[in-house]
Amino acid sequence: MAQSPWNTRFETILRQGLPGLGKDEAPAADVPMEAYGLDSMALIGIVSALESAYGVSLAGQVTIPVRTLTAGHLWGIVSAALRPDWDAGRPSPAGGTTRGPAPWIMA
Repeated sequence: MAQSPWNTRFETILRQGLPGLGKDEAPAADVPMEAYGLDSMALIGIVSALESAYGVSLAGQVTIPVRTLTAGHLWGIVSAALRPDWDAGRPSPAGGTTRGPAPWIMA
């Protein structure tokens, strides 16, 4: 069995929000979480739990449609939010400069 790219805390939160994920089954990094029962309401709960658990704000960062969002996408967003330069590339409320959109944002 391959090791997950994320930590146990992240997987625990996913398990709480993915009703279709079997007890002994690990979420695959590249399978849309919709296959495990993810819907928009469950995603709100997962994002809220991740923000609380990791002390980060993910507001406006999960822009991938629910039907194609994978655990790997979500872990990438959380991992980026944990980096010290998380806010450096985004516009500030005071109108500061930006280095462009974050790489995980999909149009």
